[in-house]
Amino acid sequence: MATAQYETRTRTVEETVVVLTLTEDEAKELREHIERVAVSGVVYRVYEALIKSTPPAQQPAPAADTFEYDGVTYELNATYVDRDGDKWHFARIDGEVIGGGDHKPEDIDDGCSLDFIMDYRPLTKVTP
Repeated sequence: MATAQYETRTRTVEETVVVLTLTEDEAKELREHIERVAVSGVVYRVYEALIKSTPPAQQPAPAADTFEYDGVTYELNATYVDRDGDKWHFARIDGEVIGGGDHKPEDIDDGCSLDFIMDYRPLTKVTP
């Protein structure tokens, strides 16, 4: 007897795309040029994209006192505890974020790399 079973599979597809960046004036001139000639197919789809373009969603800029690691945002002025109960503080020195154990951020001179500290995740923010 034949049987059938539905399965859900996830596929990862890599695709190369071309991103064209235009100023508003350049986009306007390109729209006007396309309007003057008979177009179809791909060129018409480009024209449609130009006339239907929407401004990008405004995302707030990250605060200067935070940093992101693996999609998680951490605060530079906060204290965190790792899975072993050790405390960590973070500081940005010469543009690089480093961490130190029981040191306050302003006292971190030669701290630990983020990769080292993040091996002890999860980090839990200590709230007063």
